[in-house]
Amino acid sequence: MDSRTRVFGGLLLVGFLIFGIIGLVVWRGAQAVDSDSVSSLDSGSDHSDSGSDHSDSGADTALDDTATDDTATDDTATDDTATDDGTSTREGPLADFVSEAVAFIEDLRGAPFQARPVVVALSDADFIARVESVLEAEFADNPELVEQDTVVQRAIGFISPDQTSDEVLRQFLAAGVLGFYDPETKELVVRQVFELDLLTKSTIVHELTHAYDDQLFDLDRPELDDDDFTERSWTFAALAEGSASHVETAWVNVLSSREQSDLLYQESSFGDPGVFASFDFAYLLLQVSVYVEGEPYVDSLVANGGYGALDAAFEGLPLTSEQIMERDPAVDTVPVYVPVPPADGEVVWEGTGGQIVLDSLFSGTFTATEDAATGWGGDAMVVYRADGQSCMRWDIVMDSVADEEELFAGLAEWTALRGGSVSIVDGRVRLDRCA
Repeated sequence: MDSRTRVFGGLLLVGFLIFGIIGLVVWRGAQAVDSDSVSSLDSGSDHSDSGSDHSDSGADTALDDTATDDTATDDTATDDTATDDGTSTREGPLADFVSEAVAFIEDLRGAPFQARPVVVALSDADFIARVESVLEAEFADNPELVEQDTVVQRAIGFISPDQTSDEVLRQFLAAGVLGFYDPETKELVVRQVFELDLLTKSTIVHELTHAYDDQLFDLDRPELDDDDFTERSWTFAALAEGSASHVETAWVNVLSSREQSDLLYQESSFGDPGVFASFDFAYLLLQVSVYVEGEPYVDSLVANGGYGALDAAFEGLPLTSEQIMERDPAVDTVPVYVPVPPADGEVVWEGTGGQIVLDSLFSGTFTATEDAATGWGGDAMVVYRADGQSCMRWDIVMDSVADEEELFAGLAEWTALRGGSVSIVDGRVRLDRCA
């Protein structure tokens, strides 16, 4: 099962797959996504039955509005707002706004929802408890994935040798999750910190868009879990989060100037930004990258081909992060095959890092030039255990000699700060690091 999260902050908006749900995380200036249905480096999910020809599907269906924390309420529900136990309503401000948001999304995207999503508003404490319970269940069901991710993230430097990936993810999400959509239960859960303020409304619009895309394209695509040698898990997350952010931005743009200012204030006031000082900056950037890169990619698709182009992208996912990040049609984005380098220990994971991981490493340490990751042509990484350490060996091919020289110089600067070594092996740039 997939998940989407969004974080606000001093950086950018980003989407991020968490274990089991599609959520919305808020941190001052950034948005994020983590994964269950993701490779060790990338996060994403897929939609299957898509297209722009769904105008008649479910158009006459009575749209169901609200529910309790776990199941739909009966027709007698009349509460005006969410209760402490997570009951949402068929009537009142929440239901009214859901109706407005549904109409806005349908008008913008040009097709109706097949069924009205179930929306649950929870108190702050109940929402955090629910997210933590979902995470704990998924961690318990996937201990081997937690161990694999821990080794990978330690080797790259996203977490320290004494941290585990589940521990860091739990801290990250507790710092600012606003809401999530679960594509298995079809339930949208919102953290209602105050009354139905603009921040809660923007969260609902964002997550309703995930519900819309799920109904048309199927957001639950577990087949991407094992697709380690393409970046389709990450590109799917970028597409899904880009779609939701695109619609959310369109909704924000129709607000008055005063309302937009109020929304920015509410975003900046949510949570404690100091919490994020304990995370590796490159780790944060990778988590929020699907929002940062996804929204402009979707904007470009819609500008050049309308929403039909977005529908088509859900059906034929880009293979690499470069194809999302480099939107200039003149750029060569066809990846080349790179063989997996040999490991010097017990292999834990093999796959592709992609341009997005390189970009996050450089940006996260303020090393290299802005374009050091640009010109990526293909790569292969092996992560292994050796002498009690977590290690990686990453071979990268660039598009030109100049790109290779720039990457080599950037990685030399990066390893001087973070440890490891960089070399040229068989015409490929090789990064080695253990921690």
